[in-house]
Amino acid sequence: MQRFAVGVFETVLAALIVVGCASDNGPSPQPEATTETEATVTEPLVVPDLGPAALSPAEGLETSPPFLNVVAKHPEFDCLNTTFSMFIDVFGVYVVGTPGAPDAYFLHTANVLAQYLDNDEDGIPDDPEVLKVLTEGNYVVPVWTEDEREPFWEGIRGTPCEDNISMRASMYYDEDEWALGGLQATGSWDTNLEEVWHVVSAGWYEAYPELFGDEPGSQLSKAMDIARGGNFQRIPDSYPEASWYSYDDETCSYRCQIGEYFYWLLMTNIGALDSSISDKCQDVAIEWRVCTKAQLEEVDELAYELFNQNGFNFPTRIPTGTYLPKD
Repeated sequence: MQRFAVGVFETVLAALIVVGCASDNGPSPQPEATTETEATVTEPLVVPDLGPAALSPAEGLETSPPFLNVVAKHPEFDCLNTTFSMFIDVFGVYVVGTPGAPDAYFLHTANVLAQYLDNDEDGIPDDPEVLKVLTEGNYVVPVWTEDEREPFWEGIRGTPCEDNISMRASMYYDEDEWALGGLQATGSWDTNLEEVWHVVSAGWYEAYPELFGDEPGSQLSKAMDIARGGNFQRIPDSYPEASWYSYDDETCSYRCQIGEYFYWLLMTNIGALDSSISDKCQDVAIEWRVCTKAQLEEVDELAYELFNQNGFNFPTRIPTGTYLPKD
């Protein structure tokens, strides 16, 4: 796997900018990049499906698209800089990577985040209120290994990071599934679709709590209770036969159940579970059994209405990891 120090990472980026490039995809709480650390990149990223073993310092790495600013360090929280060596500012939400994170994986995650925040790729975040929650909460999306997570949280005790950084989910470059180039191009699943969405979800929960809150009483929670066949504060021994959402991880709280439901709803609504795109719905049938947007409209009426009939700018296209904002 390619291991990048910040200096090498930025040197390769700078060289590629000069040459030009082809254009075709833990728990707890943004500052703009400073001119001293910012290396703004202006061309789109194109990442071939090479896999971790095939990466080399320049291979698979073009440049970051507009609005994805590569910086040498986090400009506000120095306590992040001891663990992470790569940073990309995505509309004020930081994707951070440890030295071992392959550059193509790191950039792919940043592109998926950009496509979730600006799904129509017009260069403007689709929901300013959601973005405001994420930036004011100092959310970061780490690309690292699970072994690096606990030492990080132990190391930031007593620092500003402990109470001011939010990390809703992680991408593990050595464990997770990576569809570099997108689902349709690779035929494989992309864990980024779930984990990055869990981060973005936090913005929806807080910006619109009555509709999309991850607490009992929200419209989203009511839709989930219908989908599970009842209001289960804890995982039941068995779900009613007519339920179509039956998450069975006993460590998953009611709020956690809402988060997983929100994710499956989005995947269904944007078509990522359609059998023409992936086998994912078949693979997770023990947990989720609505595979297409048409089925969602028929089976889960309240959820379908929440996503499609309230005037919100939810993603409608599957992130591919290639963010190409229009001029």
